[in-house]
Amino acid sequence: MGNIKECPFNRDQCNKECALFIDPQDLNETVKNKLASLGVLDRNNGICSFKNIALCMNRYIFENTSTGFSR
Repeated sequence: MGNIKECPFNRDQCNKECALFIDPQDLNETVKNKLASLGVLDRNNGICSFKNIALCMNRYIFENTSTGFSR
């Protein structure tokens, strides 16, 4: 298993003790299953909300910008 990245807010790792952590247990089944099927969230592990926002914005920018080639 790889090294766990450190949180910029002085936490050793992003887990349930952090207010920014999205715990799959806090989501209803429909939302959790939809996000998991899209690859946004792991059903068993959570994700840092900041990381989730960054990934979402990257996806949005990728899908809504042109780099000189036509779609």
